[in-house]
Amino acid sequence: MSENINVDEIVSQIRAEIKEKGLEASMLSFEDVPFEREAGHAETHFELSSLVQSAEYMNARNQIEPYKEIKGNPISRFIKKVIRKLVKFYIMPIMTEQNALNYHCANAVNQVSCYVQENSQIDIVKLASRVDELELKLTATKLETDSLRTQVKALKSENARLKKNQGVQK
Repeated sequence: MSENINVDEIVSQIRAEIKEKGLEASMLSFEDVPFEREAGHAETHFELSSLVQSAEYMNARNQIEPYKEIKGNPISRFIKKVIRKLVKFYIMPIMTEQNALNYHCANAVNQVSCYVQENSQIDIVKLASRVDELELKLTATKLETDSLRTQVKALKSENARLKKNQGVQK
């Protein structure tokens, strides 16, 4: 019942797989190891790079080609061509509609990407301008506060002097 496990063979297979994938010993964490994301994986937060990557993917693959190469032996190729001609009247309008939808979806993603990129730059400029304006106001307020403190101090000393003078005159 016990099976012999060849550890050396398993280790050599693992090493071959590591070498094949191009992994290195310097990759210490899972985040450092390159991997392909699942097609159905949805992001949970906004990343501009992900939006741009999706837009590029959609631009490259938004059109469906109706006639892919038919492979197989001559008889199966002939049968597939006949079937293709028989269903063409039904498939072509669907394909045309799907291509139009794909184009408009890709265009919408491109427009959103451009909008986000443009507005993020505009927002940065506006925010930097607002920060500069607020820093100037803060500096002016600090100067005014210092001036008011000096005046209050002078008024307090004048008040104390007047009280002292009033006490001497009585």
